[in-house]
Amino acid sequence: MRVSEGARKINRCGGAIFIHEDWREARAIDIPFDADFPRSPIAPIAVRDFVYGGLLDLSPAERYRGILILGEKGLLERGFDERHFANFGGLPAGWRSRNRIALRLLRDANDHFQSADSLRGVPGFWGDHRGWRLLKERDNIAPWLLIPVRDGSGRIQAFQIRPPFTSKKGLRYLWLSSANLPKGCGSGSPLHFKFRLADLPHDAQILIVEGVLKADVLFALRPELYIVATPCVTANHEALIRLTRRRHVLVAFDQDSYTNEAVCFHLASLIARRLRSEQTLATTRIASWDRRFNGIDEAAVRNLPISSISVRTWVNRLTPHFQQIAMQARALSSEIGAFP
Repeated sequence: MRVSEGARKINRCGGAIFIHEDWREARAIDIPFDADFPRSPIAPIAVRDFVYGGLLDLSPAERYRGILILGEKGLLERGFDERHFANFGGLPAGWRSRNRIALRLLRDANDHFQSADSLRGVPGFWGDHRGWRLLKERDNIAPWLLIPVRDGSGRIQAFQIRPPFTSKKGLRYLWLSSANLPKGCGSGSPLHFKFRLADLPHDAQILIVEGVLKADVLFALRPELYIVATPCVTANHEALIRLTRRRHVLVAFDQDSYTNEAVCFHLASLIARRLRSEQTLATTRIASWDRRFNGIDEAAVRNLPISSISVRTWVNRLTPHFQQIAMQARALSSEIGAFP
């Protein structure tokens, strides 16, 4: 969704539209589905939090310190220190090691919940007549970083995983999921909270960040902030609108909203939805920092100033072409007029 180079246009949903000359050769591909192993509904949050907490205990990132903490793009380089390393896990590279962890967690969860099948519906785990496993039965080239995604009560609802390489689809961060495996389940794309909803003051400003690990980095450096992260610019707009209703918001999406058409459109879409919900843009501000650094976490690590600008100022800073893209978001609601 964020690759727009070479596209014919950007549609109303922010997708880049490409016209391929060889479209006549395209064929439909049927993907078989085994009815004996239907996808499981996602497990209750209490079960996921218990299992995922156990996974962090059994396989902490510290176990792979040289790769996940001290290595290139490791936790230390990202801005964390010894106080924060225990918040992350490491997914073993070997499938046999992962299966041993799954067996241990199955026993612990079954004892705790008095159930014989407690891993069912926990994303990342799957099972058949041979038992329960964690991810596919194949070795990876290195351990993967486990990044907890927490709900508004501090419970672990999902994991993002970061392999030491970029995926075939160009993704750096993936979800711990077993959606296409027997008795497996996908995690969805939940919001990640760096505060407890019960402790949120009514007059607090909520800072919206693009990226789970970026939110963790920023909170490690600025713990006084009330930060919530959406996994990407396209996800969870409706949940963000509900969360921030009648509250002040500072949106800190990456700085490529000035250069990437899809990012610009989705930021404008979120602003437009806020306008429809709040009937004003006075409570919506945009975070701004040195454009040489794309993410707000990069600016915070370097102790650079981070300012707050109005929506009008953000729009005025866009090139004419990007202003037109931003204005397309107004089509989301007939009630939205010109930006004040």
